[in-house]
Amino acid sequence: MTNEFKKLMRKQIEASLKKVSDFSQEPLPKSGWIKAVRNALGISSAVLAKKLGCTRPNISYIEQTEQKGTISLDTLKQVAEVMNCKVVYCLVPLESFDKTLENQARLIAKKRIEFVNHSMKLEQQGLTKDQLKQQEDALVKELLEGDPKKLWNNI
Repeated sequence: MTNEFKKLMRKQIEASLKKVSDFSQEPLPKSGWIKAVRNALGISSAVLAKKLGCTRPNISYIEQTEQKGTISLDTLKQVAEVMNCKVVYCLVPLESFDKTLENQARLIAKKRIEFVNHSMKLEQQGLTKDQLKQQEDALVKELLEGDPKKLWNNI
């Protein structure tokens, strides 16, 4: 895949994620989604248990695991299905993909430049702050023009 194609893919994914990013800022119900939806629909834990083929204590356990964040996606999907809902699963980036890649490239660039500058200082040829910044920016640009996979191999 060319870098331009990869950039286009990143932009398309980001556009799709914008639709859910506002929703991801909303607080979760304190009791969890299962209990909130169950109560909104007027479904008792006994009825939900019967629909799922389990016991009432299992429903309490399922709701607790959702609150703790330890529920499995499979269980969540099963519960959602019997309540005529669907599970929407998504990873929402904290910042743009381009910014994340730039930050990673900057980490690599700083490490490389620090190493070279240390050697140069030993020979009384260290760079000034402005020169270091220029070198870092140039290296970041070069790294971003390459394959993004290589940015993660240098950790």
